[in-house]
Amino acid sequence: MSMYEDFLKSAYVRRLPSGVENEPVNEKKKTKHKKPKEAFNQPPCDESPERMETLKNMLKESQIGRETLEFLKEKGSKLIFEKIDKVYGYFSPDKNIVALNPQFSDEDLAITFVHEVRHARQDSIMKNLDPEMKPDTMLKNGFMIEADACATECVLAHQMIEKGDFSIFEKHQKTPYAGMTTAFEKEFDKSKDWNKARDAAFMEWFNLRVKPGYAQQYVDFMGEIAKESIKQKEEDGCFIKDIDIKQMAKKLCINSKGECYIQNPKKLESPEKLNISEKQAAALVQGLRTFMSKLKRSPECMGMDNIYVKHADGTYTTVHEERKKINVNAALQSMTKGKGDNGR
Repeated sequence: MSMYEDFLKSAYVRRLPSGVENEPVNEKKKTKHKKPKEAFNQPPCDESPERMETLKNMLKESQIGRETLEFLKEKGSKLIFEKIDKVYGYFSPDKNIVALNPQFSDEDLAITFVHEVRHARQDSIMKNLDPEMKPDTMLKNGFMIEADACATECVLAHQMIEKGDFSIFEKHQKTPYAGMTTAFEKEFDKSKDWNKARDAAFMEWFNLRVKPGYAQQYVDFMGEIAKESIKQKEEDGCFIKDIDIKQMAKKLCINSKGECYIQNPKKLESPEKLNISEKQAAALVQGLRTFMSKLKRSPECMGMDNIYVKHADGTYTTVHEERKKINVNAALQSMTKGKGDNGR
């Protein structure tokens, strides 16, 4: 099990096709998310082999579903039902299983299945969210694997539409990820190009309200890497690796033919795509402060000048610039405190 998978066990953000638990939390008023309405309206829970066979047959109606089932078979993974509170399903690398929550509809589970197995495929291609990655590379990698897995859901929805089944599309349209299927269908109607449509869905992921939740997850993870590496005296091997965005896309964002469907990978390094919030920037600076000081790593060396900070007025700065502001404010506060102490 990777350090990231281990970290996810205690992380407050979960990967759900519904996006419910990935919505950013209001720091002033934290409330528990309610279960999706459909969780209360399900018929008696069916965990029978017959239902599993029905689900597999549904997936076999699409090319992406057949490929996903075949990949799972090649890995020797098992597909099982498991009741899990609030979670539609998950892929466990250590147990080599895909677990689906039978309390949800077949459409929900088909979407979950292709999403989670896409992550398994990604992990079989390269080591994702690797502690060796520099912060900017890790953020690009984290955003990419989620946007790609979600874009795969859109492929499933469209292939089912072509079979005359709109149920997957309609279910997806009721989730916070609806913009992605809309973007896919709009581009496909225009160009009839599968790669362009998948790219449109992928790029739309960056506009979703769930994105800040994933950004927070990655910021927290980087802070954990810094803390644990110092504790274990393994700092030298962390935050040292750069991966070219084009090469990353060519490995991870591929279609059934092995072709990269991303039209312009360099867009993923733009302020509009590679950004975090002001609070997340402050948390990242704080989380990496001791690590950078101990190893004498500069902000440029850590890629902080490549990560953008999105402000409420729509402008952008970099984490490097925000770090300078934080340091100046800290120095001013220290001076003010010192003058106050001398005056007593």
